Amino acid sequence: MKRLLGGTVFLMMITIAPAPAQSASDKVTICHFPPGNRDNAHTIVVGAAAVPAHILLHGDTLGECDGGGGGGGD
Repeated sequence: MKRLLGGTVFLMMITIAPAPAQSASDKVTICHFPPGNRDNAHTIVVGAAAVPAHILLHGDTLGECDGGGGGGGD
């Protein structure tokens, strides 16, 4: 429920706020929950354009995972 609310709030924020110009080098740190293996959550850095898909499709959250972890990217 917390992830759903966070994803909804994030989508509302990006819908309402005017989008600043973003370059391909814009990166965002997220806590990634691999599909089918939620126990393997790890922190990754992705391009800003990939964030909405990660939140909606994987239930990922903004910022580092509680345990730190990971480091790869998509």
